[in-house]
Amino acid sequence: MKYIFTSKSFKTLIVTLIVLIMLSGISAIFDTSVISSVTGYITVGMQRVSAEVLGGKEKKTYEELQSENEALKKEVATLRAQLADYENIKTENARLWKYYGLKNNNQEYNFVPVSVIRRDASDKFYSFTVDRGTNEDIALNDPVVTENGLVGYISSISRTYAVVTTVLSPDFSSGVKDVKSKDTGVVKGDPHYSDQGLVTMKQIAENNKMKKGDQISTTGIGGMYPENISVGKVKELKYDDFDTSLYAVIEPYEDIKNVTDVVVITSFKGQGEIKPEGTTESETQAEE
Repeated sequence: MKYIFTSKSFKTLIVTLIVLIMLSGISAIFDTSVISSVTGYITVGMQRVSAEVLGGKEKKTYEELQSENEALKKEVATLRAQLADYENIKTENARLWKYYGLKNNNQEYNFVPVSVIRRDASDKFYSFTVDRGTNEDIALNDPVVTENGLVGYISSISRTYAVVTTVLSPDFSSGVKDVKSKDTGVVKGDPHYSDQGLVTMKQIAENNKMKKGDQISTTGIGGMYPENISVGKVKELKYDDFDTSLYAVIEPYEDIKNVTDVVVITSFKGQGEIKPEGTTESETQAEE
């Protein structure tokens, strides 16, 4: 309120009122058209000044408006950043919660959740790169899984990322068993089936009792993969066209081609079992 009485506009208004009163008196005496015109002009001016005085309290300068605009922009940017952080945290929590059951059922496991950051379009066996490496205690040959089952193993690694060779690759091999019939064999990637997202189980006994739909899991023999990790289910039993040996076509429980989040098991009971001198990792897998 003090601003109104001390403002230049208010002082102008007072002077205008005084002049208007004087002109009104003169007009009453002389009643001339010139004086009436001047009075009308002053009246309009007074109305404008009055509006300025009354509205001056809320009127802001360009600099003030610009400053407020910049402050609002910063506030919006901060809120967007907070929203992005919230979404990232929510995604991470969902991913960790998804693997809580895996850890809860396998207390001896130590694992690192990772995300797929790149796929090699030229690799028909669908290898991929994940966003963690030796900085997170991940090592070569560590098994890679999801809550659905076995995905592959770490085949190449650096400090901040690692490459996963999947179960679809011929380089992959693991001893497995039929959970129901107890028949054993070796699961390997097969170029003939990899594009269909399937693998094969070989070295099966002729008198096996395996059936379509049976669950196949790892045996744990050899020390590269933990025991009882689900691999997939029996899709069909077939004979090889070349050597007439029996094998099973296995459909992995996990969608290897499109998986986006996986877990690297960095340690487990029975890991790194001592192998005979001179035995390579691939030979050990083949023996499983």
